[in-house]
Amino acid sequence: MLPKHFRLRKKEDVNRVFKEGKSAASPELALRFLPNDLGQTRVTVLVGKKLHKSAVARNKLRRRIREIVHLNLHALPKGLDLLVVVRAIKLREMDFGDVMKKYLNLLSKISKN
Repeated sequence: MLPKHFRLRKKEDVNRVFKEGKSAASPELALRFLPNDLGQTRVTVLVGKKLHKSAVARNKLRRRIREIVHLNLHALPKGLDLLVVVRAIKLREMDFGDVMKKYLNLLSKISKN
């Protein structure tokens, strides 16, 4: 489970990242990020209802992505608000390791910015 101080919870903060943030994307995932003044990175995972009608399927994807983030907390740049946006439902059928590689690849792109 992702520790509380790593979670981005407020709707205003999420909207601010969408509006003002930069992004890195692949066909399956997108990362939107914006520097914050906290010195702590906060993360949230978004899975839209358009991807799948079933809340069970969306929640399973959300849990998988959160676990990937949790396992790779050391790789997160400090002082960012980060949105992990799932763009393709096929992530559900993909191997956990492959999804992790896609996430880490995008994370390396934003670390260079």
